[in-house]
Amino acid sequence: MSYRKIFSTRFLLLFFASIFCGGAATAQLSAPYAINIAGNQVTKGNYSVEWSVGESAAINIMDNSDLYLFTNGLLQYSVHNQAENNLVPSFLTNEVVVYPNPVRNELHINILHASKGNDLIELLDEKGTKLKEKVVVYNGMGALENWNLGGLKAGQYFLNIRHTHPVTGRLIKKGAYKILKIN
Repeated sequence: MSYRKIFSTRFLLLFFASIFCGGAATAQLSAPYAINIAGNQVTKGNYSVEWSVGESAAINIMDNSDLYLFTNGLLQYSVHNQAENNLVPSFLTNEVVVYPNPVRNELHINILHASKGNDLIELLDEKGTKLKEKVVVYNGMGALENWNLGGLKAGQYFLNIRHTHPVTGRLIKKGAYKILKIN
């Protein structure tokens, strides 16, 4: 019998024996590995195998074994019915330019993307409270917005820009910019 076949047979025997004979469900161990819901670990000589059922994943390379690399855990790479918010692309660096940053008084928002539609521009404070909002009907040829921030106290603010289709209102692109206001 080849070394690989012997190891494979031993691994399967150890795996199933530990599940049915001594494998106990464990909750979140504090070691180099984490087992979220259920799982166990088996060590035989230089080989150590651990597994879990949950969203944890570990990659271990066993000592004296450059032939095998085991991964364990349950990775949910193809989950259906996910929210599609993250599928909306962000503006490229040159499509929206916000300057100066940090700003004392007047903030310039230069919109340069080539897509017609509506651009919703919102200014939020660090708690997420909306301070100012404007919808720019954009023709795809560039627009410059100048916002006076002189009345705001010094601190951190956020500028959100969402570009929507002119007819359907579907979100096409979005961007978020951190603004530092100084006095």
